[in-house]
Amino acid sequence: MINKSKFLKFVLRLGVIYYIIGAIVHYFGITLFPFYDKALYMPYHDSVIALSAIIFAMILYTVAKDPVKNIDMLKVVIIGAIIASFVSIVIVWKVDFTALGAPAKKTQTIVEGVMNFIWVGALLWSYPKGTN
Repeated sequence: MINKSKFLKFVLRLGVIYYIIGAIVHYFGITLFPFYDKALYMPYHDSVIALSAIIFAMILYTVAKDPVKNIDMLKVVIIGAIIASFVSIVIVWKVDFTALGAPAKKTQTIVEGVMNFIWVGALLWSYPKGTN
């Protein structure tokens, strides 16, 4: 039987790794599926994205230390990840990636959104029971 508490901490730490990698590829403009396509690199915007990703990774790391103690932040993480997942999917209809010179980014964005939904599902499945 899977220990849900340990699994939750593992899933949160996977999020830390995901966002740190995302920060690195955005900051340095490295093409790495599904995080980033160098054809879309814009130094200012990608630096802001990298900073945001590092901050989110720090929040995930903090929550992973003791999810029950940090239950309010865990709720924020889950809500934020749900919003990010939906936004990733909406971007597919809003942005003409071919016109931007990065047609593969459409598929990458879909994969990113689906991966995020799976991650949220794992967070919800392992959410500590008996907490508000």
